[in-house]
Amino acid sequence: MEIDIGSFTRVEENTVYAEVTIYTDPNSSGENVSLYLKLPYKVETTLDELEKLARSEAIKQMRAAADWLAENSA
Repeated sequence: MEIDIGSFTRVEENTVYAEVTIYTDPNSSGENVSLYLKLPYKVETTLDELEKLARSEAIKQMRAAADWLAENSA
């Protein structure tokens, strides 16, 4: 599994959207999940900090999705 952090778009003074793609099977070139995450932002936040936050939030969202599927699948 690989996580690719794409672009960040500032939408408000204290908010950015991050484009994140999770490749569930990097060798297959077809299985991936794209997320657009709303993240908090401060002027003094570095790009490295934003990337770490985006990666962490993407992992949380994938875990939540996997838990939901496990609970709601027949």
